[in-house]
Formats: sequence, structure tokens, C-alpha cells
Amino acid sequence: MRSDVEPREEAILSGDYSSLSRREALAVELAERMAMDPHAITDDFWDELRSELSEEELVELAFACAIFNWGNKFNIAMRLDTDGTEYEKGMEYRDAPTFWRRGEDSTG
Repeated sequence: MRSDVEPREEAILSGDYSSLSRREALAVELAERMAMDPHAITDDFWDELRSELSEEELVELAFACAIFNWGNKFNIAMRLDTDGTEYEKGMEYRDAPTFWRRGEDSTG
């Protein structure tokens, strides 16, 4: 089973989806669009998804993406996803000023 999954993981992490089936590539693209900007899920993209996936599959896929996105954001906010090492792609926790605290430090 692992030997079946590893090439797909590598393709997704590298951004080269040529080894994925059309269904797999579209599913990954949906997950990416939902994570980055759900407004990027256009009617044309839904039509592409519908050409490969049933309505039931689309609901399940969108729900799974939403739950994983929620969990990731929760874990990041709660600092639950780190063991003290840096993220692989150089991501790091940072303080972000909010609109109502401009110019104040994050402790005040």
C-alpha cells in the first residue's frame, strides 16, 4: 500500500501532477483552492469537477477539505502542530497585527 501512495505524495509535494489521474489532480486542486482562496472555485472549475466526480463524491471531498482546513487553522492558532522545529518550506509562526491594534505590540 505504501508503495502506491509514495509516488502520489511526491507528485503532490513537487507540484507535478502529471503522474496523477485527472480525478486525483482535480481533487488536489480543489483542496488547494479551498485552502488558499475559496473564491477561486469558479463555476467552470465546478464543471470540471462534475465531469469526473459524482455529486456525492464532490460533497464528501469538499467536506473533507473543509474539515482538514479547519483543523490546520485551529492547530496553528493553538500552536498544537509544532514540536519546535521549523516547517519544511520555511513557514514560521509570526505575529500579525490586527486592524484594531495597528501600531501596538501584540502583548498590549
